[in-house]
Amino acid sequence: MRARLSYCGLECEPEVLEFDMTARSVRTPSSEQVRRPIYRDATEEWRAYEEHLGPLNDALGSVLDAYPDAPAAFPQR
Repeated sequence: MRARLSYCGLECEPEVLEFDMTARSVRTPSSEQVRRPIYRDATEEWRAYEEHLGPLNDALGSVLDAYPDAPAAFPQR
């Protein structure tokens, strides 16, 4: 998250990394997810949808070959 904010020219405030500690009201279907810290248990859940990702893979083209270094492969703003 720090790298993304830096890329956008924004400072990383502690609250950004502690989003699950917010006291504000969340009124969305994902309200329970907002209260959980980031976890890595679900990193492979996308595989259940892999057969449907062909068009997206085609649209991304060579970006997938460069991942996770893709941002470095594109011009900076």
